[in-house]
Amino acid sequence: MRPIRYLLALALIIGIIEKIEAEEVVLEKIIITNRRTPVGLSEVTGNVTVVSAEEIEQLPARNLSEALKYIAGVDIEPRQGFARTTSVSIQGSDSRQVRVMIDGIPLNTQSSGQVDLTKFPIENIARIEVIKGAASSIWGSSLGGVVNIITKDTGTSAIPKGSITTSFAEFRTRKESFDLAGKVDDFGYYLFSSYMESGGQGSKDDVLEKKAFGKLSYTSKFMGKIIASFGYSGADTNSGEYPDGSWEAKPYQARYGKIGWELDCGDADVNVDFKHSRQKVTTNSYDAITDEEPSSLVWYKDMLYQLSLNLTTRLREKDLLVLGGDFDWDTVNSVQLSEAKDLKSQAVYANYTLKSEPWDLNLGLRYDHNSEFGEEVSPALGAVYHLKNIPHTLIRAGVSRAFNAPPLLWKYYERVVIGLTADNPGIGPERAWVYGLGLESKPTPRLRTKLFLYRADVSDAIGNAQNDAGDWIKKNFQKFRRQGVELQLAFALTEGLSLSASGAFNDIEDRTTKQTVRGGGKPRQSFDAGIEYKNKNGLGLSLRGYYDRWNQPASCQPNDRKMLCDLKMWQEFKNLSLFLNIYNLTNSKYWADYFFPVPERYFEGGATFRW
Repeated sequence: MRPIRYLLALALIIGIIEKIEAEEVVLEKIIITNRRTPVGLSEVTGNVTVVSAEEIEQLPARNLSEALKYIAGVDIEPRQGFARTTSVSIQGSDSRQVRVMIDGIPLNTQSSGQVDLTKFPIENIARIEVIKGAASSIWGSSLGGVVNIITKDTGTSAIPKGSITTSFAEFRTRKESFDLAGKVDDFGYYLFSSYMESGGQGSKDDVLEKKAFGKLSYTSKFMGKIIASFGYSGADTNSGEYPDGSWEAKPYQARYGKIGWELDCGDADVNVDFKHSRQKVTTNSYDAITDEEPSSLVWYKDMLYQLSLNLTTRLREKDLLVLGGDFDWDTVNSVQLSEAKDLKSQAVYANYTLKSEPWDLNLGLRYDHNSEFGEEVSPALGAVYHLKNIPHTLIRAGVSRAFNAPPLLWKYYERVVIGLTADNPGIGPERAWVYGLGLESKPTPRLRTKLFLYRADVSDAIGNAQNDAGDWIKKNFQKFRRQGVELQLAFALTEGLSLSASGAFNDIEDRTTKQTVRGGGKPRQSFDAGIEYKNKNGLGLSLRGYYDRWNQPASCQPNDRKMLCDLKMWQEFKNLSLFLNIYNLTNSKYWADYFFPVPERYFEGGATFRW
């Protein structure tokens, strides 16, 4: 722990020497899309966190999953090596219950229901919006929460602006990225690409990763704004050698895009989006000694088309009404299916915000019809009360009905793999009543606080069970109660030096057995702490620590009850920025499962040139 104490002392000394007087900062209204239209953060009835591009850039993070792990109540299960599959949990939810999107494009697959967050770049992100808790009245199948990645917009100047970043790290790792944005008459553009390769920590642990993204826009006084975007992520990743003497090659490809039309009609805004995603994941298993041909081959292909319609209008000048619909066409294919399976779903929704000081009231309702899993109605009621006697203080409360549809493959396993899984035609959605109550305040110009209590009563929960033939199936038969508390504190010592800390506690109980649920990527306790320093000369430092008690069973031999710390330091010049990242600063040996240890301390250095 000595390096942390030295860095903390150094940051405090610098802050004192600078003698920068703090200025009062008014609570800003951060524009978000949790109601599928821009609103101020102070009007939101749920528990929402927004992370900006500037904040992401100052994090010691290489990919999206690493950027999310510093958010209170959001937990990323640690994995070995680089570009490895990760899972996300919000308030103790299963990872498939978290809806992940890029610009509103759904990425959860019909093969597993999950999303591998390492697939998608962070350099092209304008902000990340995280809804912690159910959002079925807005997005449908999202019992655990929502992660919506908003990409950077097209350029606004005729002279292009861009950047080139190059970095080198241990384990023979290097990464380059490039972006460019500009405008020609009424046409705007944004382009991004990145390349990363790593030799990994050991044998058969290498990674080769390529990502690209492009966005074009056209603005007309009469036609409104048309936006088209396309993204690609592809990689050849190897697992490293497992204790049983095998290793796996796991290449993947993901393509996603959207064509959208936005029209401002004065008192109303119209949005029409046509979205598409296509994902393929393959797993080949090899013998580590002979490197023989695959002993087993597993592959999945997922494809989605979605049409979204959205109308936003102001009523009584202050009130907000949002009406819309989603129409999905999904296809999944796999080695476990004799032929591809299709799913169609339709949904309509309405969201009304009534503003009557000091109250903001929100009513939401959504109806979903799924060709495989039936109908769901998702009402929601929320309120924000602004305390007049205490500046910048508000209370949030809400209750909603939520659901989560299982992946289509769980219903249609046709070719049993190694005798482990079989189909279950009777499987259906999970359902829950979800409650939230929070207090947020800025009692002084330097201090911000946030307290949030949550509870979810989940019925028809899906678990593993055996059928009459002795095969394992996915089945609705469990009931869970998830409840917990989340606390966040942020304190500005000076204008350039700030401290932050947060903690979250999850209690997940099986209502049938009355036992606490263990494992499954759902931590019982998690803590985060940070020190951030920036001065007028471009010097910056961000020290972030996180602690997760994963509550794993003894068979996993967990070694997780310790704080992991990452550090980023940077120096900015006119057009050049130099940075140094140190991961696992304390060189801790850490794993939730002994099979997946995190890397020991390693360094990454690089530079960014901007014009």
